[in-house]
Amino acid sequence: MKSIRKIIADAFHYFTRWGFGSKKWKKRFSYFGEGAKIGYPASILGYEKISIGDETVILDHSRIMNFSANGNTHQSPPPFGIYIGKHCFLGYYLTILNASSVTIGNDVLFASHVMISSENHGMNPESEQSYMAQPLETKPVNIGDGCWIGEKVCILPGVNIGKKCIIGAGSVVAKSIPDYSIAVGNPARVIKRYNFNTHNWDRV
Repeated sequence: MKSIRKIIADAFHYFTRWGFGSKKWKKRFSYFGEGAKIGYPASILGYEKISIGDETVILDHSRIMNFSANGNTHQSPPPFGIYIGKHCFLGYYLTILNASSVTIGNDVLFASHVMISSENHGMNPESEQSYMAQPLETKPVNIGDGCWIGEKVCILPGVNIGKKCIIGAGSVVAKSIPDYSIAVGNPARVIKRYNFNTHNWDRV
């Protein structure tokens, strides 16, 4: 019997059959894994710095974009880019805005409307430049293997989310979250940690 992930992936074959499914299109990526799929439509910038693992599914209306602090997608230092692991399922209206690096581990589940940013506009009110024109401030983002990210979560620059964490719907993650934690709120805070001795989620 097919898994739910496989059934959904097969359904999205219709959307990836042409433009997003062609071998020529896939070769534009740094890596586009076997069985990986991106739903149509999608807005993608800096393909050559995007890696998508095997059997990963990204539903439609995603926005996945690489920038650099100076606006040139080819001049940021390594490990500049967006790296998505294998066997991930990323929901509708995903947004990833990157000017440093965004790394998503394997077997990660996203609900819809998740936003990840490794960059922010400069915020110097004394500058003659508008906020929009000021140089970007950048910090890498990392999401560990097996995480579950809820609906309408925002993950901000510099955040590291550990293995098998759960982030509650509507949370704004501004600080790093340790492995095996449940975090909720704005700003998100850890409310439970998994106890491997008792095999329960303990309140923090």
